[in-house]
Amino acid sequence: MISAPLGLRQSTDPWQHLQALRRGQGPLEPVLSAILQGDQPLTTELLAALLARLDRPAVEALLRGPLATDLTPLLEAAQRELPSLADETAIKRAWLEPLLALPRSCELLQVLGYFRDPRVAAALRAHLELLTPEDCQQLRQQQLLPLLGRQRRSEDGPFLMEQALAPGAAAWRRAALEALAVGLSAWSPAPLAAALTQLARDLDPALASQAVDLLSRLPQAQQHLRALSSAELDPAVAERLARRLQRSALVLVVHGRQGGLIPAVLQQFAAELEQRRGAPVVLQALTAGDPELDGRFWLAARRAGALTVVPLLLLPGDHARSDVPAIASRWRQQAQSEAGAAVAVRRRPFLGSWPAWQQLLARQLSTQAQGRALLWLHHPLQGPLAQRFLRHLAEVLGAPGLPAAYGDPQASLAAQPLRPGLLAPLTLAPNRLSESLKMVEWAPPAEVLPPLLELPAVRDFLLAELEALP
Repeated sequence: MISAPLGLRQSTDPWQHLQALRRGQGPLEPVLSAILQGDQPLTTELLAALLARLDRPAVEALLRGPLATDLTPLLEAAQRELPSLADETAIKRAWLEPLLALPRSCELLQVLGYFRDPRVAAALRAHLELLTPEDCQQLRQQQLLPLLGRQRRSEDGPFLMEQALAPGAAAWRRAALEALAVGLSAWSPAPLAAALTQLARDLDPALASQAVDLLSRLPQAQQHLRALSSAELDPAVAERLARRLQRSALVLVVHGRQGGLIPAVLQQFAAELEQRRGAPVVLQALTAGDPELDGRFWLAARRAGALTVVPLLLLPGDHARSDVPAIASRWRQQAQSEAGAAVAVRRRPFLGSWPAWQQLLARQLSTQAQGRALLWLHHPLQGPLAQRFLRHLAEVLGAPGLPAAYGDPQASLAAQPLRPGLLAPLTLAPNRLSESLKMVEWAPPAEVLPPLLELPAVRDFLLAELEALP
């Protein structure tokens, strides 16, 4: 039974008192004073409600008082609240330093581990490295491994892979694999892929199945998964692998041209991607309605349990912000009518926002420029979000961008003080901008880069990235 905290209005429902306290309704000081004086028990429920409202002096007082001899309420409250709160500045400011000042223990590290901090990471790693095989059997010690993964330090990746691979308690190895999952993007991809491939062959089906799931989330996932196809796997793991190899049908959202025309370079790209994936790939032009589909598309979507909408858009204009969500919503409605709940509709971020794409673009433009002044041209965009993105992209590319009217880009360039040696239209396929630029006789002469999908490195990158999607 939850007792009503002192200092709050009387109610027939003590739970309402706790919710009011959590929401900041009612004074905090009377409740805190009652706890410190011993008049109000500090239960897990009460501390969970208080946790986000306490400042550092209040935390220090509790750690000197009722929590000094028993951290159990704090540990249980932290497990409920800190996964979603620990990154907030106010919570970190109130709790981190007082907790770091306490003597290290497994229970304390279970609370500290939610806060990402180099000192916490070092303490967790030092503690885990000293554990004996008997210690590894204990649930509380096992729970520290995912917290180390939460710290996302690249240097902890090899240690966690070693723990997952080494013979020992199954629960300990699964906890190490969970830690790898928590910090997945922080680890070096090549060693991680090798470790997960080895774990997928493990005699523990639960561990092996989880390894297959993680392998499917890595870059070039489909290549890694296909490499496992010929391995001798536990039947349950083989079934899991088969499901992961069922690639979803893809819907590539492209600008298109007037009347819904899709340039041949995009059609050829989609055909090759479909062959490589072994699953349907359709192109949806923003200038046309939804594409007509045959039964093969929905059969593939049902088998994979999903279809994926990928906006091949390079800038966060109205199309990316408004049209794409509306398109995804229509696909969800159509999937519901065609396959019920059996097909989930996933929507990927627009291509231009992918960090790997931006880095590839920077390398390609630098290579093409060969020391010449570079200027990239884009469709005019409105709004603060778009302007921030353009400034960011200019920093990544190391060259300025210029908004240019598609019908008359020369007018925009006339007022530009920079006289570029290379003009790069920011477009995947031929459009009015790329064609208008080719028709201009530049003085002094300037080379105009072709649409990006005509560059072999760009095409290969997109094929590999889209092939690897689940």
